Amino acid sequence: MLYNILMQEIYFLARHTPFWAVPLIVLGGEFAYLFWLRKKKASVFLCLMIALVGVLSTGFYIWAGGPEKSVKVIKKMHRNLQ
Repeated sequence: MLYNILMQEIYFLARHTPFWAVPLIVLGGEFAYLFWLRKKKASVFLCLMIALVGVLSTGFYIWAGGPEKSVKVIKKMHRNLQ
């Protein structure tokens, strides 16, 4: 039961990647720049990692071929891992 709910959430996030990943890229980059100006290295690293998650997610979304195909790729990867 909990497993199915979790997988539905992952499919939802994969299907709607541009709506959450692009703001992560923009906000992570902007805050990394602001923290870089203030010489806060740990905060810069954290913000850049958050932006990198957005970049990698968007890259996967484009590579997979869009909303429906990204879910199919995730299902196929999950099935191959089991």
